[in-house]
Formats: sequence, C-alpha cells, structure tokens
Amino acid sequence: METDKCSQCRLCQQYCMVARAGGESITTILSGDSETGAWNCSNCWKCVEICPEDIDVYEVMMEKRRQEPAPVRYKRAFDSVCRIGYVYPVDEVNTFREMWGLEPIRLVDPKVVRKLLGRPWAGDEE
Repeated sequence: METDKCSQCRLCQQYCMVARAGGESITTILSGDSETGAWNCSNCWKCVEICPEDIDVYEVMMEKRRQEPAPVRYKRAFDSVCRIGYVYPVDEVNTFREMWGLEPIRLVDPKVVRKLLGRPWAGDEE
C-alpha cells in the first residue's frame, strides 16, 4: 500500500477538516496517530492536493474501509434511504420552506431511489 511513501510531514492532517475538528480521519491513520477513522472523511480531498509524496489517499482510505466493518450509523442511513428515499424523514420540508418564503421542492419518490439502488422494498411494484 502507498503508506510506505508517507514521509510523516503531517500536511494532510493540518489541512483535513475532520482532523482539525478533533476527529480521526484517514489523515490521522497516515500520520500514525490512529488506526481508525477511514469512515470519517468529508471528501474535500485537500489531503490529496497537499501531499508532497503524491500518495493516493483515496485508495488508502478505501483499502482501510475494506478491512473495517462500516459503522452502524452508515447501515442505518442506507436502510433509511432504501425505505423512505432519504437518510432522514423530510415529509415536512416544504412546510418549513414555505415559512421562510422559499419555493417548494419536489421530493424524489422513494421507489425511484430504491430502483436506482437496485433494492426493491416490500410493497414496491416491479
């Protein structure tokens, strides 16, 4: 894996918004400060831009993710997307938008989301 090329300069960690907020991320794994954090990435890719060793940080992160089970919160979010089309219930979003004078938005039908994910749910018509 490309971590052998890492010079431990910690520039990636200095620019990582997750690490700067005190969290563990792929940058804290690269710098040797943590063994966890591969699932905590904001996908800003500043670490890739700043790395003087041109390490493919994305590939390092994905390799670590293949080695670790996904956090429970990810499974819950995915199950929610499959069930209702969104991570969180958004039924009342247009009520709140109207209160603030914003135009209503058209929500995506959960059946469309499930079809895109290839995950039919009980009650969906094929």
